[in-house]
Amino acid sequence: MITIRYWDRLTDSERQNLLIRGEMHYPDIQATVENILQEVKVYGDDALWRLEKELDQADLRACGLKVTEAEFINAEQQLPEHLKAAIDHSIANIKRFHLKQVPPLSWSTEILPGVHVGEITKPIASIGLYVPRGKGSFPSVMAMLGVPAVLAGVPQIIVASPPGPQGTIDPAVLYVASQLGISHVFRIGGAQAIAAMAYGTMSVPKVAKILGPGSAFVAVAKQQLAGFIDIGLQSGPSEALIIADDHANAKWVALDWMNEAEHGPDSTVFLVTPSATLAQQVARFVEEYYERLPEPRRQFVEQVAQKGGILITPNLSIALDFVNDFAAEHLVLHVADPDGVVPHIHHAGEILIGPFTPIAAGNFMVGPNAVLPTAGFARSMSALSIRDFLHVTSVLRLSKNALIEMASDIVTIAEYEGFTAHALSVTGRDLAVSGATHTSHPEQELGIFWHEITKDRIHVKRRTRESIIELQLSRGPRDEALKEHVRTGLQFLNHMLETIAWRGQFNLAVTYHAQEAKEYHLMHVIAEDVGLTLGLAFHRMAQEHLFYGIEGSGFAVGVIDEAESFVAISLEGRPFLQCEYDPSVRQLEHVEDMLTTDLENVLSGFAQGALATLHVMVRRGHDPHHLWESVFRALGEAMNACLRPNAFRQGTTPGVKGI
Repeated sequence: MITIRYWDRLTDSERQNLLIRGEMHYPDIQATVENILQEVKVYGDDALWRLEKELDQADLRACGLKVTEAEFINAEQQLPEHLKAAIDHSIANIKRFHLKQVPPLSWSTEILPGVHVGEITKPIASIGLYVPRGKGSFPSVMAMLGVPAVLAGVPQIIVASPPGPQGTIDPAVLYVASQLGISHVFRIGGAQAIAAMAYGTMSVPKVAKILGPGSAFVAVAKQQLAGFIDIGLQSGPSEALIIADDHANAKWVALDWMNEAEHGPDSTVFLVTPSATLAQQVARFVEEYYERLPEPRRQFVEQVAQKGGILITPNLSIALDFVNDFAAEHLVLHVADPDGVVPHIHHAGEILIGPFTPIAAGNFMVGPNAVLPTAGFARSMSALSIRDFLHVTSVLRLSKNALIEMASDIVTIAEYEGFTAHALSVTGRDLAVSGATHTSHPEQELGIFWHEITKDRIHVKRRTRESIIELQLSRGPRDEALKEHVRTGLQFLNHMLETIAWRGQFNLAVTYHAQEAKEYHLMHVIAEDVGLTLGLAFHRMAQEHLFYGIEGSGFAVGVIDEAESFVAISLEGRPFLQCEYDPSVRQLEHVEDMLTTDLENVLSGFAQGALATLHVMVRRGHDPHHLWESVFRALGEAMNACLRPNAFRQGTTPGVKGI
């Protein structure tokens, strides 16, 4: 049944023909799809009623286009428990994988003195997800599309899926949507569904981007709307290549081959191997298992076996060349040395390594996205990911001195390209520059700026007329040299910062520099500026965790010997400090090399930088060192509590006022 070809017996033309997949353009339906799009654009819901009745044999006027809350409840009730458990397991794994892709909300760096550049990342405002149904039920597709959309924080998620004859949506698809908190599901399919989400109707909201695989009509509808709406990754008929050598288990290779072949008659599947013996064994197993399949899957496998099949190459090197030319959606490796083969693979939607990694595991359970580029687009496109649901904005900020430094070069390039107004936009600012000048300007703008921002590492610098404070706050393995990295010039303040780091499970590096010609050290300036800079770093770190969901508030009791203090923090988006002492606590003017008032300045600065509500109560104690160490112990633990994961608050601001 299965076609076996020998590489060295094929002509160049025949080898090229092996790279041809299922048609992605479908010239015979272009006009039909164009008519459907136009009808939905003009007549909206009325067109959807008619087209669904005509094309999906579903009269939706009684039940409406949108799925009701009762249908979600009914779908969950009618699914068997073992299926719901399997779906829940799948969703959890998909979340774990995609959370690793979440980028920082923003980052900034100073590439030159006074030149700050960075990016702000935000979710796309609205997304349409298409979940097909034609050849089966696909709750796995709903999960692969829905999980990254939700994790990205997309405010409006619309789902379209073809209804059955009674107007019902596949209950497992509804269960997945419900588990993800997606409630806007519409019973429409085909080109009319794509048109409805692209143009908007009375019932179906218009979206900014549409994602998801589908039929030929869906593919063509997306192509025709490409200039009007973002259609994202295009996924055509499914395809797979399997590389196997004579160490492979022929039975398992045959099973992987059939896994992909049963998708449909337009799928493409090849086993590529240098072993003629393995090829014959695999062919026999395919014949055997083929008989066990029900229709129409058996017919699908038979059709795919004729146009795809097995390709025997002279050696593994030629097999890899073919694999890279093909750029398959799925690439399965059944070879003795996969780690030696992977570096030679340049183009594949996904690579499944080893005999215990079937394509089905990737499709349903492991976590990486199974919506993948097909038709050779794996050369330039990637699997669906969090990034498909986000957009990035560049941010630029120059100081006056930075613009002066760059002005000559900007003008030179503008004049060369013939843009007189571009040049004038610089020279017309009266910056006292004309012609070439590359004079260094040591003066820099004052205030706070940050750079190298990631979720778990924040680098902040504060420059004032008196000082420069540079601070790095990070999570991760403990820095054994923490003590050496905290240098403010005040020994007790260093100790308190170390205490915050230890108790908050942070790594902290702080450096204080007096500005040139200002070598005096003002204790209150250092104290407040260090607190302010630490607060800003903590504020930025909290922002980077919003995608994941955080508590946003926390409290702790700090104890050391006879001293005890209480600290509570809430990230409310506005600074507030309440610092109280129990009447039994005797306050001293100095604590080692610091004034007590300057320790309060550290707390005040922290509240300002973190835009946090901060409550401090010094409850008991008589040793001033212990009193203040108990405060800073509690502060570190309360900061850590603010960042604790809380999936319920995922994508939301943690406080009433936000952060």
